Amino acid sequence: MVINKEKLKWRSRRSMLELDIFFDKFIQNNGLELLTDVELYAYQNILTLDDGYLLSLLQGKYCNNDEIEQMVIDKIVNV
Repeated sequence: MVINKEKLKWRSRRSMLELDIFFDKFIQNNGLELLTDVELYAYQNILTLDDGYLLSLLQGKYCNNDEIEQMVIDKIVNV
């Protein structure tokens, strides 16, 4: 199954400005293009998380239990 990156870009738009800042920077710096297929699936899963929890992950207040998802979160933050 191929992941549609354009749909991921659209789904990356959130209702919280702080999240939009993280995701916009990641996407503008071609972050999605640098992800492997496995990481793209993890990114897709990350987008299903609650906004408050997701912001806490991106701010480093929590670590994701899924190792690959945490690697993707680190890439989003460090792009």
